[in-house]
Amino acid sequence: MRTALSVLRGYLPPLLAHLLIGLPTAVVVLCARWYITYGHCTYEDLGRHDLDHCTYDQIENSDFALIALVLFAAFVALLLVLFDGLSPLRTGRSFRPRLLTLPAILLPYAVYATYAANVG
Repeated sequence: MRTALSVLRGYLPPLLAHLLIGLPTAVVVLCARWYITYGHCTYEDLGRHDLDHCTYDQIENSDFALIALVLFAAFVALLLVLFDGLSPLRTGRSFRPRLLTLPAILLPYAVYATYAANVG
């Protein structure tokens, strides 16, 4: 019979890897939230009061947020494919520990969101 420690030992490396993958995932989520909120702003919208009072900073940062969103999302997707897809296939290990710990990629963003809600 396997002990709890030996079972945890099998799940700990994928959990740590998913927590590390969660750091760029948090950037993706933050960029996506910003772009959804302010990405619609153009120079024609500066005078309109029905579009969240768009500012020059929002207009100028819109392209940066979109580029960061695309680049970091591609990076996260690549990491997930390499770590959760190709690595178990190559080594012949089970997918189970990696799939069960996959939601841990959202923990860094959840910690940030909780901190921001408490501070702000």
